[in-house]
Amino acid sequence: MGEHKIKESFNTLNPHSDIFERIKEESPAWWKLFCEDDELYIDIRKENYISIYYYGGSLAKIEYKNSFTASIHEKYMGIDGKDYADLDLRTLNKNKIKKIKERIKINYLDKGNPEKPAEKKIQGDLIIENSDYIDSEFQYNQDVEIGKLRIDLIELSNGKLSFVELKGITDSRLRNDEKRNSKIPEIIEQIEKYQSFINKYELEIIDYYKRLIQLKNDLGLSKHSIDFTLNKTPKLLIVDTYKKTTKGREERINDIKKMLETHSIKCEIVKRDDNHDS
Repeated sequence: MGEHKIKESFNTLNPHSDIFERIKEESPAWWKLFCEDDELYIDIRKENYISIYYYGGSLAKIEYKNSFTASIHEKYMGIDGKDYADLDLRTLNKNKIKKIKERIKINYLDKGNPEKPAEKKIQGDLIIENSDYIDSEFQYNQDVEIGKLRIDLIELSNGKLSFVELKGITDSRLRNDEKRNSKIPEIIEQIEKYQSFINKYELEIIDYYKRLIQLKNDLGLSKHSIDFTLNKTPKLLIVDTYKKTTKGREERINDIKKMLETHSIKCEIVKRDDNHDS
């Protein structure tokens, strides 16, 4: 794949695509429901569709093909299956959204140990609580040298745009994984990959996010300035969800800090005793 074709993928986001123009012109009732719900957040994808999330759970994928269409996991519609179902936007109301949220909570958010919540759940909490997180799950799979990547959070704070990798403190990728037969923890490889991506595509990233932020502003989803610079160093955010402190856990945290320092990776470790009842 030539360099020209690789870079073209940044340009697939069209702020004047029918889906965005129709929302601005018609201001549909379902759009208002999504925007006014403070437990939901909305991401715009470079392939010109819209993703609606409930604390990290995908509530709807909105597309426009001569008319608005929406899809959702069958299990979130109360259907026993692993495929996607149609979500009728025309009949959508607060009660139907509430029921979908309940199914997402049962099938997704309530899974696992309270001290080991799903990374997507932590991600959703952070986005809902902090408007500086302007995008999530940024994917770029077109560069064979860098490889496939998916970046958890994109932050715009104090005029600087940053890519943020999110990890829970219990994540095995923060330390050596014997199953991978590697002496280098996966987090090191991830950060290095993100660094290569930023170095190679700095101008394309800035241009893309200026268009994305302006579009989100136009749709009433944000109020951020498009006058920003790119942080050329990816951030690592580790969320400590331990509810009790033990010697073993303290040693784990110290081991992680030392390993990151050895590889010259700066990170922020934040304590989060998450009793949020989503």
